[in-house]
Amino acid sequence: MLLEKSYHKNKEKNLHGLRIHYQHIEGLLSKLPKHLFREQIIGYSHENVPIHSVIIGSGSIKILLWSQMHGDESTATKSLFDVFNYLSNELDFNSDIKNLLEHCTLLFIPMLNPDGAYAYTRENGQGIDLNRDAKRLVSPEAKLLMCIATEFKPNFAFNLHDQTSFYSVTGTNGVATLSFLSPASDESREITASRREAMSVISTMFTALKPHLPNQIGRYNDTFNADCFGDSFQMLDFPTILIESGYFPGDELREETRKFHFVALMTALFAIAGRELPNSDTYFDIPLNNKIYYDIRLDNIRYNNSLTSVAIRFLYKLKGDKLVKEIDTTETISGSTLGGKLFHKTINAQDQVFTNLNYLGFLVK
Repeated sequence: MLLEKSYHKNKEKNLHGLRIHYQHIEGLLSKLPKHLFREQIIGYSHENVPIHSVIIGSGSIKILLWSQMHGDESTATKSLFDVFNYLSNELDFNSDIKNLLEHCTLLFIPMLNPDGAYAYTRENGQGIDLNRDAKRLVSPEAKLLMCIATEFKPNFAFNLHDQTSFYSVTGTNGVATLSFLSPASDESREITASRREAMSVISTMFTALKPHLPNQIGRYNDTFNADCFGDSFQMLDFPTILIESGYFPGDELREETRKFHFVALMTALFAIAGRELPNSDTYFDIPLNNKIYYDIRLDNIRYNNSLTSVAIRFLYKLKGDKLVKEIDTTETISGSTLGGKLFHKTINAQDQVFTNLNYLGFLVK
């Protein structure tokens, strides 16, 4: 990948791991070169934590990008700071960056939900899922995003999220490392001009990354939901691109995924700036994703006087100031229900007696 070397040179080393909150980015924002970036506080969260925007470029093509709408989804936030470093460090000798900043104005919101980021929760400080608050606008963060978008009137909007390790790419055994969506703007899921433009951007990213992520790029179902920001922005004729950063095998902290997210994002931005967007038909070549992966399959578990198999999924919870990996007891299946599922790892339990998930605590260490 042409951008991979630039990623490694410009990776923001002060951001690492799954839990990224405001204290991690506050100092980095203040250090952005002021001759290049216009950084400011644009609002406050429910718990009165600042929400920042970062603007760069002066062109007529306006691009809005926001991350950590869900507080426990930090991969894109890390990647955005890699992007800031790349734009700053390589501007003087990189013609693609010069062209991007000449033709585009980029408005970033690196952390929309600082309350959720600190608590490592999907929801904000009110317990509201911001991506289901586009219509009611009950939360201050959702109100802010809608206000920024309607004032800025983006030509393209990038809605940046994380997805779990449980998504596969339909028709393959591959895990969905990246997934994309051009959201619908109505119940009929008509391919409007706005949707088609977003599909063209996604086609660009898919074409660039497919050789490097074979069978690891998925497409989300486009069922319409007016409560979601992607669908709402598409209704406003803001071509909206959803990027979901998922799991790369062995990459629990999403550092490898972070690299691919950086490459996808810069590929899209350069294509937009150069007006080099392909036919959107390639969008439908991306297989749908499917939530059928489990973290571990345990075979030969003795349970209820018979040998069976059990599949489990993990989750992370914040305890004190540390993330702790636990077994998600609501996501455990056994026996015949394992049919058609995929597993990141299979372990032979060698006839061990299984009476309670707590006995499997050794798996999370």
